Amino acid sequence: MDSSKDKYTKLARRWLEFFLIKHYAKTHDIKVIIPRGNLSKIDLVEIKRYPNYSLMDFSSDVVGIITSKKTKKIGLVLLNRSTNAISVKEIGEMNLYSKIVNPEMAFIVSLKGLPNEVNNLLLNEEICSSLLGYGNKKIIILKLDDKGKVDSKTIFPRKFKDSF
Repeated sequence: MDSSKDKYTKLARRWLEFFLIKHYAKTHDIKVIIPRGNLSKIDLVEIKRYPNYSLMDFSSDVVGIITSKKTKKIGLVLLNRSTNAISVKEIGEMNLYSKIVNPEMAFIVSLKGLPNEVNNLLLNEEICSSLLGYGNKKIIILKLDDKGKVDSKTIFPRKFKDSF
């Protein structure tokens, strides 16, 4: 029997696959996986071709692999999920992963979204940039309900609210 975390991981996987198809299918081949261990140990040619894949000694809950149909360049999309409210620890973990991998996009999704204290912390632009920024990109935080629907009021940073 699947645990609630397993069910939510599968839901997040379906959501990410739908999102990537909607935004990338015309120009990229798409594969979405639920890794069962460190990304550096996954036996997929796309992962092995990713720059510095050997540094990826961590696991993300869901990984999107987008391969350009034209150039064959590979991009990764990381997604971590939580059935609880998102903590600063989870944000910091994804921030570190994103700085190592430099994914095309990085998401943290949760059934409960951000607690008020974390939300208030992220309203400070300097703290928000430090916690969510990697390269010139930002980690996107979403409340994804148990039906796979994004609550647009909970998207953070707010500049992404019209993207979902």
